[in-house]
Amino acid sequence: MWTRDVLAILLGYLLGSLPFAYLLTRWRTGLNIREVGEGNVGGRNVWHVVGPAWGILVTCLDVAKGSAAVLLARVLGASAAGALLAGPAAIVGHAFPLFLRFRGGKGVSTTAGVVLVWMPWSTLTAAVLFGLAQLLFRDFNKSVVVAIVAGVVLPLAFGYSWMLAAYAAVLFSSLALKKWLDRAHERQVWAASGWSDGGLPGFHSESPEGEQSEETAEMGKQV
Repeated sequence: MWTRDVLAILLGYLLGSLPFAYLLTRWRTGLNIREVGEGNVGGRNVWHVVGPAWGILVTCLDVAKGSAAVLLARVLGASAAGALLAGPAAIVGHAFPLFLRFRGGKGVSTTAGVVLVWMPWSTLTAAVLFGLAQLLFRDFNKSVVVAIVAGVVLPLAFGYSWMLAAYAAVLFSSLALKKWLDRAHERQVWAASGWSDGGLPGFHSESPEGEQSEETAEMGKQV
């Protein structure tokens, strides 16, 4: 059984390491997603740099790889512990991807994908609250905080076990650590790109999809 658990964890990490944001941005614009916009390898940054539709696609793919890691562990016949650990392995893979020299994104979407498998109703409700918070606050970071708090508090309200609630709390809490680790890099990118943190997608001035300013084109040559 333990060999299946180890395999599930390793495959979970490899799934998480798939850098959809990086690959799609390279394909569409030739840019390095880590050096433009907010500097994060995630769907929100792709929304700004490439376009809204592409940002939504990347977000869905990042959610999917978190869910797939847990589901694959179950298919492999891993133990409950192995399946539980496959999720965090995917999140670690997204944050420290093998294919990007361990320089990845924060893992919000991938974390959501993991907890979606274990606690679907509370996770979907948290996603709805995120959308409502966006409309109310018009601040992405505040909306994410609302969703994370909901993702931690709601599992018990929906009847999930306290162990799963604690599992969600640990996973979501780890996002703050990755944000702290990325802070210095992000500030450098923000200074170069003119990024204003906290804004909603669509509330920043971006070049239309398929078009690049001279500054963006020059940045693409450098990366």
